[in-house]
Amino acid sequence: MSVAAVEPDRISFYARKILRKIETNFKIIPINSLRNRQYSLKSPIYITIEYDNGHVIASFDDIEAFAYSDNEFEAVDMLCEEIIILYRDLVEDQESLGPLPRKWLSILHNFIQCN
Repeated sequence: MSVAAVEPDRISFYARKILRKIETNFKIIPINSLRNRQYSLKSPIYITIEYDNGHVIASFDDIEAFAYSDNEFEAVDMLCEEIIILYRDLVEDQESLGPLPRKWLSILHNFIQCN
């Protein structure tokens, strides 16, 4: 049984094609504000924007938070709200948090500052 070798030029061609496809469906952007006067960010949060069948999904994977909408602005805005809601809930229940929620709270404490 013989195996045909793939030419390096073909590998490079397909690698570029795959990367272009990924780049058109995903991007990572910084958000500098949670769009809420009660909270500010100490440093930018990098979120992922994904385009899927006419919808936009914004996610902050470190805390498993996401939101989706028909456009990027609304998806990011909804994600900011989701982050704030999660932060408030975690702060209120600090004493009874399990390992994963405790990790999320630690991550959020690194980014969020109460005004």
